[in-house]
Amino acid sequence: MGEKTAKICTALLLAALAALGFLLYGNNSIQRSTFHLSVDKLPRDHPGLRIVHISDLHGKRFGQHNRRLARAIVRLEPDLILVSGDMIDSHDDDGSPFIDLLHELQQRYPIYCSLGNHEQIVEGMTGTERYTRFAAAVEKAGAVLLDNERAEFMKGGTAFGIYGFTSALYHYSSESMAEIWEDAALKTAFIEEKLGLPRDEEVSILLAHNPKYFPEYVGWGPDLICAGHIHGGVVRLPFWGGVLSPDKTFFPPYSAGLYRSEKTSMHVSRGLGNSVIPFRIFNRPDLSLIIMKP
Repeated sequence: MGEKTAKICTALLLAALAALGFLLYGNNSIQRSTFHLSVDKLPRDHPGLRIVHISDLHGKRFGQHNRRLARAIVRLEPDLILVSGDMIDSHDDDGSPFIDLLHELQQRYPIYCSLGNHEQIVEGMTGTERYTRFAAAVEKAGAVLLDNERAEFMKGGTAFGIYGFTSALYHYSSESMAEIWEDAALKTAFIEEKLGLPRDEEVSILLAHNPKYFPEYVGWGPDLICAGHIHGGVVRLPFWGGVLSPDKTFFPPYSAGLYRSEKTSMHVSRGLGNSVIPFRIFNRPDLSLIIMKP
């Protein structure tokens, strides 16, 4: 091998190692983000509410027993933890990484979870026994699964209504399907049918896995929506945001961060794990703290 060829091979090897290191860092280094949210319904003297929002773990572990993720959550000192779906992955995952995380948190905080499309796939398409075991383990570890249900959390004399919304699997279809079949698109009436209406006297929080129906959620009337599903668009580009959604929509309108409409805010988590596409680019795993204030 000549000297020139050796230099080229060395440069290619270094470039490959650098690319591998970049991917490993981007897929395993947790990025913490903080969002401040003013809520009209909170009294002026209310101490506020600290919410950790996570989504789309998809069977991923951050350290043994997910200890590194648990420690990162504890450092944020939350009042409660909200999980907006896809705790389990429908492809060969028994949900133990999420259960490990719950055990590491040792029931220090109230934890409320809604279902994502992967929980629905596991429950309805791969056999109910696998899902039943997972759901029982989640409840035993101290978390609450909300499947079109409401729970209530109290702080500072204020009631926070937490609603876990489970859409139909066909609501995850692409826009082209919605053009062919009208019911493929979610309507606000469907949410009302499943959950009723939010109560006037509470601060209402809607856990809804798929953020693409933001206008329909706003029509239902919550103060805050927590969503995920998009994985931040897998690849994130400056000034453009996320590139691709799971339903193969390029540059989805709600891929990450905080969005506002009327008196409703929606926080979209970039998620923690991966599913069909096994990597993230400029899109590190997301651990978000939402601070509600009067």
